[in-house]
Amino acid sequence: MKIAIINTLYYPYQVGGAEKSVQLLTEGLLRAGQEVFVISLDKPGELLRREIINGVKVYRVPLQNLYWPFDNFRRRYNAIFRVIWHCLDIHNKRMGNIVYKILQEEQPDVVHTHNLTGFSTVIWSVAKSLRFPLLHTLRDYSLICPKATMYKKGQNCSAPCRTCNLFSITKQLSSKEVDLVVGISGFILNRHIKFGFFPQSERDFIYNPVSKTSWVLSNRLKNEDNFCLGFLGRLDPSKGVEDLIQAVGALQKEMPIKLFIAGSGDSKYEKMLREKAEGLPVKFLGYVVPEDLFRLVHCLVVPSRWHEPFSRVIIEAYAFGIPVIGADRGGIPEIVDEGKTGWLYDPDVPGDLERNIKEAFASRDKIDKISYYGQEKAKNYTIEKHVQKYLACYSKITGKA
Repeated sequence: MKIAIINTLYYPYQVGGAEKSVQLLTEGLLRAGQEVFVISLDKPGELLRREIINGVKVYRVPLQNLYWPFDNFRRRYNAIFRVIWHCLDIHNKRMGNIVYKILQEEQPDVVHTHNLTGFSTVIWSVAKSLRFPLLHTLRDYSLICPKATMYKKGQNCSAPCRTCNLFSITKQLSSKEVDLVVGISGFILNRHIKFGFFPQSERDFIYNPVSKTSWVLSNRLKNEDNFCLGFLGRLDPSKGVEDLIQAVGALQKEMPIKLFIAGSGDSKYEKMLREKAEGLPVKFLGYVVPEDLFRLVHCLVVPSRWHEPFSRVIIEAYAFGIPVIGADRGGIPEIVDEGKTGWLYDPDVPGDLERNIKEAFASRDKIDKISYYGQEKAKNYTIEKHVQKYLACYSKITGKA
């Protein structure tokens, strides 16, 4: 089967987890014997080019818009320019014309779209005009919200605001062209359905995979007296790192505790976090690979305030035998088995995070059993199983095995 994968960015360009997930799927499909090619964005002013990355044919399409928004350069543009950019991104015919020619030449059996920021949902009309079966994977909220988060002023949006509705109405109407829509969690799928997207599409959800699902950490924390917690991710207010630092401060007189924070973010925000953690048993590690953090901790904490569609770091922790304390937000409760692979707490309930940390501390004697359950659960998230689930979806809408 010949599969067209379309995503905003592709390796080596990476902003978040979506790019990693798309690469894992694409290369997994190639290893499974499928013919696959990628269409992704390049910076404005560049020429259309084609390259081979790890055996995958990748088309780099120059962005037909005012500026490149995927790095810090976007901070130089004022609100008016950003509004114009998003208006052009509602239905970008120039991007559609370029992708039309590529698809017409390649003649795939199925078109699989992911994040479409920069391309716009005109791609769906292009695919259907060429009579190609169309599958779309929901990886964020960019169809509903220009910021892709549905998170504003420290609060999750219960519904699209007036501005978001103006930008999303055309995308909502276009979504009827999609044959099958897949969410990376049940939460993100249901949220789009709730707000009127994909009214005629078949629906499913497939969780993201991890690159390796079984790790052994030798002599981990053998002589450590403190209960060591870890955070791994982008340092941003929506990630709830402040809540975790505050919880450690509240508990340091009740229990031997230490927190390791791995990740980076806006320099001003990171400076504020360091000041907040001053005098507390908190260590900032900067960017590290997951293994380097997991060697240091008894438990991972995922304190997200926003509705994360999926949190791959939870599955990565399971693969290392690390239990997880996770916020009851977005897709997180779908992958944390309460009392078995970890614990869930409500960020809106004062003291609930502290209560769960104490419960995890009290469960130290059960750590081997919890680690076993986590590692067994991680085996469900292999790339091979992920690929087979998507191949079943492709077969469903194409009629081809």
